[in-house]
Amino acid sequence: MNSSSPAICRGGGWVVLTGAIVVMSVAMMGLFGDPAGADDWKEFYQFRHSSSLPGNLFGVSPQGQVGFSGALQQNVPVAYTPTKDNWVIGGNSGSNTSNFEIGWGGAGVNGTAFLGIGWGSSGRGRYSSFMATGSDLCEAYNFQFQLAPGDEDRWAFAVGVQDILNQREDRVGDPHGARSFYGVATKPITDPFKGYLTLGWGDGRFDNSPFAGLSIPLDNTLTLVTEYDGCHTNAGLAISGLGQDSEGEDWIALGYIGYSDLDRPVIGFTLTKH
Repeated sequence: MNSSSPAICRGGGWVVLTGAIVVMSVAMMGLFGDPAGADDWKEFYQFRHSSSLPGNLFGVSPQGQVGFSGALQQNVPVAYTPTKDNWVIGGNSGSNTSNFEIGWGGAGVNGTAFLGIGWGSSGRGRYSSFMATGSDLCEAYNFQFQLAPGDEDRWAFAVGVQDILNQREDRVGDPHGARSFYGVATKPITDPFKGYLTLGWGDGRFDNSPFAGLSIPLDNTLTLVTEYDGCHTNAGLAISGLGQDSEGEDWIALGYIGYSDLDRPVIGFTLTKH
């Protein structure tokens, strides 16, 4: 798929890229709305930027292989689920205001470190992840199970749970209550561009709402991401730091720069192994 992806970002392509982010993000807001206000940022605070679910800041191929290729989002899961011998480790730092800040915790920033491991076979992957949030490294555990494999003509389906032990806050100051269940479907698209479309529904941190994501490879090293996570519209750009083709590399490093709620900067780094 990557070999035929257009190199949009060469020459004057950054204008095209910026326009594409704006158009797709506005489309997400138009389809799903963006009803959240400033105060809602206190709800499910640890899960606002990126949440260590399959596809969050790393790609997952339809076969369940992690790396740069495949479906990739910021804060919504994809149905493609990592399989045996696939794992990821990384972190992200998200600003709680429109100011750019980097750190693990505090009034203006929320950081997360994560480790995820896949097992099972292609099309029936299982994925468990551990995430530690904030300066106190508060922990949460997540799980996803793929129910049905997909291909170019069929949707892949998976179900999962965020914060399976219900350890995190559903609102700042209120202990526990953040456990969230979801179902998700992902499918390749080819028209009007090549990419991956994800649709799902979840309770809890997904606000008992539908969510959606779209990832579009621009070339072998850049992927454009936009999504609605049930509360906010997010958008960004994933960057491959090792090699041109993740399918030929065991270790892949990825960077991510984007915006949560189209206003709060977030950066991330992930190292994948398959």
